[in-house]
Amino acid sequence: MEKIFCLTIAGTDPSCGAGIQADIRTFEKFEVYPFSVITAVTYQTADSFSGYFPIPIESLEEQLKILFEKYPIKYAKTGMIPTKESVKIIAEYLDKYQVHYVVDPVTVSSVGVRLAEEGTESELKKTLFPSAQIISPNLREAEYYSGIKIKMQEFDDLELMRKAALEILSMMNNEKIKHKSKAVIIKGGNPEKNKIVDIALISDFESKKKKQYFLKFLKDQKTIKQNVHGTGCVFSAALTASLAIKKDLYFAIQNAEEFFDENFENITKISDRAYILTLDYSPEKKAVLNQVKEIYNFISSSKKFSRLIPEVRTNISVSLPNAQSKIDVAAIEGRISIINGYPKAIGKIKFGVSDHTARLILTTKKFDNSLNIVINMKYVPDLIQKLENDSFFKIAEIDRSKQPENISLKEESTMQWIIKKVFEQHGTIPDIIWDKGATGKEPIMRVFAKNPDEMIMKIEKILNYLKKSN
Repeated sequence: MEKIFCLTIAGTDPSCGAGIQADIRTFEKFEVYPFSVITAVTYQTADSFSGYFPIPIESLEEQLKILFEKYPIKYAKTGMIPTKESVKIIAEYLDKYQVHYVVDPVTVSSVGVRLAEEGTESELKKTLFPSAQIISPNLREAEYYSGIKIKMQEFDDLELMRKAALEILSMMNNEKIKHKSKAVIIKGGNPEKNKIVDIALISDFESKKKKQYFLKFLKDQKTIKQNVHGTGCVFSAALTASLAIKKDLYFAIQNAEEFFDENFENITKISDRAYILTLDYSPEKKAVLNQVKEIYNFISSSKKFSRLIPEVRTNISVSLPNAQSKIDVAAIEGRISIINGYPKAIGKIKFGVSDHTARLILTTKKFDNSLNIVINMKYVPDLIQKLENDSFFKIAEIDRSKQPENISLKEESTMQWIIKKVFEQHGTIPDIIWDKGATGKEPIMRVFAKNPDEMIMKIEKILNYLKKSN
């Protein structure tokens, strides 16, 4: 698979919570290859800032030149840019190579110290904003660049964030750069008590008529009073990586917001007054990933299991105990196929990558929250007969030909209909739900379990009957 390259252009941070180091850590979480161009060396910790040394313009240009001449970099982000001349040379290279880039317009640190010479903000607006695909200011930066004072004291004041976003969008007007869409994301509004909001304005130029629309991301405010260092860097890097992977602005923004929210749940305290994002899974999520791995390791060593992999391929979905959406369900990206006669995962184990099986387990948990795992398998008629005669298994058939047409047209509703219908008929969620398929739908067995040990035990029994059925 072709490697995706992402470039960060920013200052260093010795504490590694922000700047170039945070960007690289974020890119690696998205599995894109990180390149970096250093604009300044800073002298800071996670809760203090003592100064910086700007990289000479000749050295800055040499970094840009050697990377762009050697590698096909098409996605980048900018962070700290300390001088007006630095802004100009960066904009020149990003325009020359038609790069899709995100601007994090940071000129003042989180502890209130200037990170750039006077006049840098004007140069950003003049030379870097016009060709940007996304600009991601925090509330204070949005106020400065838009000239609109945003006082988030009432929920209705969200309109001020929208007006500020529109004003900043008007600065992104370089006709030479033919990006299909652009966006402004203003972070950190406080519309009501214990709530934070991000507002995203997307302007879509794909159609002949310019289309603009807003997205709102409302989230709970964290109880941590101290500064969390590097959040702007992590978010803009997540936007860049998501844009490189997803291409579409809407999905890139949604993906970056979900990534940020997920990682904001896992903050590390590195001193009495300083916190950083660890950019790692919580212990609870690590446990779920390991559960998928445990089940996969068992089936991947069984050549016999390959006979149970359907045409649509197999996946293992394991949910968090109180899962609410697909982002709370871990599975195998690309599903499990057959290579050299053995079950083989196409991609890595991740959260949010499954579709059908994720919806199955999420719907199942509404009826029985003790069930956390589902795996789909090929329907084998004589195998089903043997399993039905085993008192260990509770088995239910669902007739998909009776599925209402309005539900058949919506794939996400099909999984909900299957589980709801079976529960109505049996008053419980059985170990196995199977069907003979329908027009355009392959016959499938679905096996449910509470934990990996139970799932592996069920698979073992199924494999034993599979042997006897031949």
